[in-house]
Amino acid sequence: MVIEKVLNNNMVVSRNPEGKEIILQGKGIGFNKRKRDSIVSTQVERIFTPNDKNEIKRFQDFFAKLPEEYWEIAEQMTHYAREVCELKVSERVLIPICDHLAGAVERYQSGAVLKNPMLWEVKHLYPKEYQVGCRGLELVKKRFHIQMEPDEAAFLAFHYVCSQLGDSQVENLEAITRLIKEITQIVEACYQIRMDEESWDYQRFITHLKFFAKRMFEGKQCAGSEDEWFHLIKEKYPQSYKCIVKIADFIHDVYHYELNREEMLYLMIHIEKITRQ
Repeated sequence: MVIEKVLNNNMVVSRNPEGKEIILQGKGIGFNKRKRDSIVSTQVERIFTPNDKNEIKRFQDFFAKLPEEYWEIAEQMTHYAREVCELKVSERVLIPICDHLAGAVERYQSGAVLKNPMLWEVKHLYPKEYQVGCRGLELVKKRFHIQMEPDEAAFLAFHYVCSQLGDSQVENLEAITRLIKEITQIVEACYQIRMDEESWDYQRFITHLKFFAKRMFEGKQCAGSEDEWFHLIKEKYPQSYKCIVKIADFIHDVYHYELNREEMLYLMIHIEKITRQ
C-alpha cells in the first residue's frame, strides 16, 4: 500500500486491495512521509474503512485536526475496557471518544459543565462501561490537570455501551434504560425498600431486565409455555405476583405491550430473590 494523504504523524489515507479509501493508524506511520510513499505493514495498528464518501471526508477532517493526546487517552481507555472490564467494543469507538474528549476539555476550560440526566442509569445499569468512563476522567486529569464531574464519565460510558450494540439496539438504548429504571422503581415502591445495588441478585435482575427490554422493543416475545410453573410461583409468592401485575399494567398502559406468563414468571422469580435480602 502507498500513502495518498498524510493526516498527522499517526494517521494516513491509503486504499485497500478493492480500491476503497481507508485510513491507517499506527505510531509514527505518517512521520516525515509524503504522498506515494510506501507503507510498512508492521506500522499499521488499525484500519478504519469509511462507509461512504461523506464519511471519508468527515474522517479525514476529524483526524487531521485531532490533537494526539486525545487519541492516546482514547486508546488507553479502550485497552482498559477490553483487558480490565472485558468489554467487546468496536475499534470505531475510538472516534466518538476522541471527539467527546476534545469537546469536554474545551468546555471545562471555558467553565461550561454539563449535567448528565442519565448519570444514575448509566452508573447502575452499565457499571463496567461507567468504570471505563471514570478511567477516562483519571487520564484527563493527569494530562490536562482538569477534574471532571462524574456526569462526564457517564457520557463517555454511553459510547462504550453503544459500541457493543447493533444499530437498531442503539436506537432503543435510551428507551431500554428508562424502562429498567421504571421497573426497579415499581419494585422498590411495592416493597418499600431500597435494593442493594452491589448484590449479585441485583446484578442478575438488571441483566434480565436488559434482555427483556431489548426483546420488548424489538417486538420479540418469549414463547409463553410455562403455565404450570406460573401458577405455582404465583401461589408461593403472592407479593411478588402483586408486584408483577403492577409492572405488567404499567408496561401495557405506557408501552402498549402485553407481558405473557413466561415473562411474568421469570420477573417474579428475580423479584422474589432480590427482595428477600
